[in-house]
Amino acid sequence: MKNEMTLDKTGLTIPGSELAECGMAGVDLSAQMTHSLLLLMPREMTAVQTADALAGLFDAASQLVSALLDACRMPCCKDCDSDVREFDLDAVPAPIRKLLLDSGCCPALLECYLEEGDVVYAAE
Repeated sequence: MKNEMTLDKTGLTIPGSELAECGMAGVDLSAQMTHSLLLLMPREMTAVQTADALAGLFDAASQLVSALLDACRMPCCKDCDSDVREFDLDAVPAPIRKLLLDSGCCPALLECYLEEGDVVYAAE
């Protein structure tokens, strides 16, 4: 039976065998929290490891952007009023809001998802 990660009141435990399978045997990990994201990564990284970590972050960001765009793709409906009113999208950081809107995200649908708190992304 494969060892699994466990999360309890003392923290997150990742068995050494799991880390070894990922090429991280003996690596001292650091948890970084930002916004709604928890990053678990080595405390020290080489340039190659840093570039690999950035590639992973880029892939994750692409998946999240795709999920939002899929949920809010224009044209959303024939009666959409996105051209005639202002939207409360302040919960979305400005650079992300610009990326979404420039990529064809319907502001009316995005506002609706923000207000309702609907799930637009689910990990497989």
